[in-house]
Amino acid sequence: MVCSGPTVPGRRLCSGRSSALYIPPAAPPGSPLLRRVGSLIESPGFVPHLSGIENLKAYWEAGGQALSAANLDQALAIAGLGSAIRRKVRTYSKGMQQRLALAQVLLNKPELLVLDEPTIGLDPGEMRDVRELIRSLADHGATVLLSSHILVEVEQVCSHVAVMNLGKLVASGTVDELIGASQSVYLEVDDVGRAVALLKSIPGVSRVEGDAGGISISLSGVERKVIVTALVHANIGVETIESRHRLEDAFLGIVEGTES
Repeated sequence: MVCSGPTVPGRRLCSGRSSALYIPPAAPPGSPLLRRVGSLIESPGFVPHLSGIENLKAYWEAGGQALSAANLDQALAIAGLGSAIRRKVRTYSKGMQQRLALAQVLLNKPELLVLDEPTIGLDPGEMRDVRELIRSLADHGATVLLSSHILVEVEQVCSHVAVMNLGKLVASGTVDELIGASQSVYLEVDDVGRAVALLKSIPGVSRVEGDAGGISISLSGVERKVIVTALVHANIGVETIESRHRLEDAFLGIVEGTES
């Protein structure tokens, strides 16, 4: 189809026929719906030559609202930057920048916070501090939706988990429910090679990882005694068997189970 240039705003002639394009008006700055949501997508961006407090004020005023309407004092108290809030952002560590970013999303006192990989690029101490900060947000009445590939972090911070695989929701529930649904077991046997081959053939065993020290497996719908019986019948000695309940093991078991 060949279209001519625009004739009037929002209208263009195509093949001799006229068609109109309706563009709905954008939401006004500071609309009630947007004020209820805050988001932090990976690494935050700030003006480096401005101080932390100047960045927060500039961000808020760019939204068309009076600074007096900002939840500034509480946001700063939760973020815990102290006197550093008046330093230039270029002097901040990554952990301090994440704290400033969380203060920024708290300015409108949102009911829902969407955080995507909030500890990416941080050292262990900074990661711990940010995790504690996220946990404290719930104490202030916010619901936090956290997206992370660091499953230890999810296990420590979240109350409920949803597992996505290939764009589909494959499992959801409390952290304890998901960990219990796919039990991780560690075994020490006298013949790792034969045991790995046997375990891979047993229904309900969704993950088998062997090394010189032993074997880690994930069980779903099969009891440990079934595993031990199968190994003994194959003349493979079982020296140790113990449960290891971790969200990472549950996640791998769930994902691999949906792909098999």
